[in-house]
Amino acid sequence: MPPTQGWAPPPPPAGLAGPTTAYGPPPGPAPAPGYGYGYGYGPAVAPVTNGLAIAALVCGILWLYWVGSILALVFGYVSKSQIDKSGGTQGGRGMAIAGIVLGWVGVAALIFVFIVFVLFINELEQLEDFDDNGQFGALIGRLVGR
Repeated sequence: MPPTQGWAPPPPPAGLAGPTTAYGPPPGPAPAPGYGYGYGYGPAVAPVTNGLAIAALVCGILWLYWVGSILALVFGYVSKSQIDKSGGTQGGRGMAIAGIVLGWVGVAALIFVFIVFVLFINELEQLEDFDDNGQFGALIGRLVGR
């Protein structure tokens, strides 16, 4: 049983008893937590592949009688420029470069085939000029099916 007379509660711990120094009372409770600094940058968005880069690659692969090579060059250079200006929102730069390379390979093949064709036609004309007996013309006629 607690004593009823002369009993006093124990003194509060040091520092909580009120102003005991010349600096005033101790600070109150901390303020409630706020919203903070936000949620960061948000989810990362994957870049969208540029459609002209895909078209450049497809035209470079298919070449379509060298028309595709020219289209691959046009689409490749335009899409590469768009991707570089997009600031990372568009992807497909590798496909654009591959389309450009395949386009130039197609153009080089066209030039090579044209040169070989011209040399072959020139050689045929020279052979016909030296064919005094008409044997070369007869041979070509048999090959063609006259």
